[in-house]
Amino acid sequence: EVGQSKRLDPSDNTMLHSIDSPTSLRTFITAHPHSLVCFSATWCGPCTASKPRLEALASQFASDSASVACGIVYEHVLGEDIPTVYKIRVFPTYVLFERGGAEVGRVEGVKLEEVATLVGERMRKQQ
Repeated sequence: EVGQSKRLDPSDNTMLHSIDSPTSLRTFITAHPHSLVCFSATWCGPCTASKPRLEALASQFASDSASVACGIVYEHVLGEDIPTVYKIRVFPTYVLFERGGAEVGRVEGVKLEEVATLVGERMRKQQ
């Protein structure tokens, strides 16, 4: 299973950036050639349960040659931007962006294997 091969200390999320405002989210998306953003909710049990696996993926993506930056943003940070700007209907939703903010893929629900596949396929297309 994805993320199982690297066990990270749950308190160490240095590869998974915590995004704390709409402005920070826009900056994060535009500052990196490729960014994966997890739109999460503080009250979402599956989101909380899957976070250690997301941290492991973030570490893996950061060390790959493609260097995908990973961030997490919670519903209370974005408020009305969640459904209107980002079209989020389900938590968690993982959205892959290219520099400039163009969305190039998304996965809804706790499907981290699909997230890894999405990122891998996109990075292969870039080479």
